[in-house]
Amino acid sequence: MDLFYETLKQKGFEGEIDTTEESRQFYSHDASLFELMPQVVVFPKANADLERLVSAVNECRDKIPGLSMTARSAGTDMSGAAVGESIIIDFTRHFNQIEEMTSTSSRTQPGVLYRIFEKASLEKGALLPSFPASRELASVGGMVANNSGGEKSLEFGKTENYVKKLKVVLSDGQTYVLQPL
Repeated sequence: MDLFYETLKQKGFEGEIDTTEESRQFYSHDASLFELMPQVVVFPKANADLERLVSAVNECRDKIPGLSMTARSAGTDMSGAAVGESIIIDFTRHFNQIEEMTSTSSRTQPGVLYRIFEKASLEKGALLPSFPASRELASVGGMVANNSGGEKSLEFGKTENYVKKLKVVLSDGQTYVLQPL
């Protein structure tokens, strides 16, 4: 992993990198039964850090077997999707802002907790009704990643019905905005 850390540093990554046993243990499980010990947990500070991170992983992948990334926010996923043996990317520390909120739409970062999002949306007279049972702990990014549903989903549908656009960093290290044609 030294090659990866050096490559990440050379690319100008400004976020935090945590390899402590305590942190790795904390991120080794989510709400599922699965447990995988990651090698490192990273906390990107801005979108440029995500681009640098993905680019570094892409550059080092051939030299470091098993190098991969797992996105994580609140860790309430029950399928094991928020755990991995390589790099965990935590979005709750720095990607936790509601960027825009109106009565008909919002733009948030993935680490925003649903309970905070819900309070802000209710102040605007709106509600994202696809919240899961873990709504007090879940993040908006995790809800989107899992296409969450819950008690109101039969009537109002799942999270995919409420997502108009996604801003993502793909494996080439570039940021794209994805939306239906």
